[in-house]
Amino acid sequence: MRRLLMLISLMLVSIVPSMYAMPAFARQMGASCNTCHSQNGYPALNKFGRQFKASGYTMMGKQGLIEDPNQKDFFSLPETLNVSFVVKVRAIDGDDERKTLEFPDEAAVVIGGRVAEHVGTFVEVGYNSTDDTFGLANFKLPITYAVEGNTFGAVPYRTDGFGPSASFEVLNTGAVRNMRILEERKIVSAQQYIGTATLAEGLGLYHYNDLYNLVYSAWVPVNGTVKDYSPAHYARAVITPTVGKWDMGFGGQLWWGTAKYDDDDDVLTPRLEKKTDAYAFDFQAAGDISEVPVSFFATYARAKNDADSLYNTGVDDMSAATFLTEVAVIPSVMMVSAGYRAADNGQAADTSDDAAIAGVKYFFKENVEIQLDYSHHIDLATNKNQVLLMLYAAF
Repeated sequence: MRRLLMLISLMLVSIVPSMYAMPAFARQMGASCNTCHSQNGYPALNKFGRQFKASGYTMMGKQGLIEDPNQKDFFSLPETLNVSFVVKVRAIDGDDERKTLEFPDEAAVVIGGRVAEHVGTFVEVGYNSTDDTFGLANFKLPITYAVEGNTFGAVPYRTDGFGPSASFEVLNTGAVRNMRILEERKIVSAQQYIGTATLAEGLGLYHYNDLYNLVYSAWVPVNGTVKDYSPAHYARAVITPTVGKWDMGFGGQLWWGTAKYDDDDDVLTPRLEKKTDAYAFDFQAAGDISEVPVSFFATYARAKNDADSLYNTGVDDMSAATFLTEVAVIPSVMMVSAGYRAADNGQAADTSDDAAIAGVKYFFKENVEIQLDYSHHIDLATNKNQVLLMLYAAF
């Protein structure tokens, strides 16, 4: 483990000093990353971040526009293509002494922002470390209209690992894979534990305002061309009240139906059928206690067992409940976290799968993060303890 720590330290010395540029959306807005991200740092969203996402990434700041003066509603394009490069490097060590250096764990080129009036995009070309190739990891093309404080959106999307919640999500509970507080996603998020981060493509519809948002998506668990398909369904409801100085969020998710599809050109291959029966509830609160920023997160999720289930082929329902607290000991710079997961893996024996986690996040810059997580798996016979060290940068 000491050698891994030394290697990451050397990487920090060589990389961090040059990481000053802002990611794609910050360039478009002409604002810092923390304009949209909460006291928990990237990727957690604050109220303005939720509004920006609901706009379909079309809100503009200081960046100029190229427009047809006679038809501004027909052509209105940012004068700069907003591009970011994102990289994540991880070092992992555990009781079984199988040290792992993921270099990179993730790497991606992201193009995002305004396409035209009412139309935005998010395109991620990501690195697949398994076969050493780049491919289209995530794509969204939200079309939105705002009416008296309400935004209505339609989002064609595809993802290689976010599930149908990729269509639209604003909470920081891990309801969608990339919006989580700590890197160990299956410990801090019940939704991630039951396996909702899957291939997905479909059409999402949403209604957003500052108090609540509603989402529906018809989708299939593939990423690419699909034939002879019948979609499954996903729904999401969230309320986001402000109570005193606390930014709150309460939500529920529901996956239902059977996705039927053919992703093979072989006409003799029968259509695949995957059941998607699962539900989840989540909660978040961000505020301060005695002027110290503090956040609380809780999630619960359950996936019904079935031989044809996309999420749980065990003999019983799979379920998990998670609790996490984070304190910003240096606001916007250093956070410490502690959490617990109580889970049932749905198997015939050894069903208990509880775990505890502690983490530290340090932001050298708003867009450069070091994270150290220690997790203890209470019910595992081996590899009960694991240390994860991550370097993340976006520029």
